Amino acid sequence: MTAASLPLEQIRVDPIDVFVARCDARALLFAAGEYTLHEAVDLLQADAEHSGLIQLIGQDAVQLFMAAAFEAVDA
Repeated sequence: MTAASLPLEQIRVDPIDVFVARCDARALLFAAGEYTLHEAVDLLQADAEHSGLIQLIGQDAVQLFMAAAFEAVDA
């Protein structure tokens, strides 16, 4: 059975994986000039707060994920 065929309440996605994907996407959009650095980081911070990720892993870890994504695009 694939995730697409499961009822929504049975699909489990790791919130850290989701946040890392968001970080990567925002970093690419920043590198492409779609966001300023502040806009991209502010959106990610809001995502981390809203999703409860800060309570789960802490602010320092959240910032490390953001920093790694933006370092990877070398913008």
